[in-house]
Amino acid sequence: MQSRNPKKSTRSRIIESAKKLFAEQGYQKTTVIDISRQVGLSEAALYEYFKNKEDLLLTIPDLWVSDLLADLDGQLFGIKGTVNKLRKFFWWYLRQVEQSPLDAKIVYLILKTNANFMTTEVFSNVKILYSHLLDIFEEGRESGELRPNLKPYLARAIFIGTMDHIITRWFLKNMSYSLFDNLEELFNLMVDGFRNPSTIAANHDGEEANGIKLNKEC
Repeated sequence: MQSRNPKKSTRSRIIESAKKLFAEQGYQKTTVIDISRQVGLSEAALYEYFKNKEDLLLTIPDLWVSDLLADLDGQLFGIKGTVNKLRKFFWWYLRQVEQSPLDAKIVYLILKTNANFMTTEVFSNVKILYSHLLDIFEEGRESGELRPNLKPYLARAIFIGTMDHIITRWFLKNMSYSLFDNLEELFNLMVDGFRNPSTIAANHDGEEANGIKLNKEC
């Protein structure tokens, strides 16, 4: 069945072709001619949809990040407790990366090194996405679940930096393993630095009790 909007369909095909070529060949090595040939258009026809190669590059992650923003509120809805919300964010975000590796690879290995990245709408949407973390850290500080002297901006930097390291390393290792290998242990090490010391002790007591129970059942 043919698309009722051929122009929109062609634009989508251009984006998908560019996404694959950027991810496989790299941004610098990919030319507008490469993309137009992949789609079956002339170079002049491609310029009817995008101003230049950089315009096309910035469109790819913009769509992906917009989808993430639309999904996040629903993912966090009804979850109680700061650590539970942080865990959900952590797992959800890495799952999105694993499910959309081409989009994520362009963001992490190409776009973040682009000098114009911080002036784009993509960057504005990324800031909105990460602002949810500030709200979560502030909520945890006020509830007593996290350290009362915790600085939300610093905590967010640590949280995002950890995710970025995990994702970038995964791409540099050619995605040869799951992002979720040893993730629970890493998450707990990180979050223990945020927790109120009294809640750390209680949490570890609970884990030890569960361990004893499991051992008895084995």
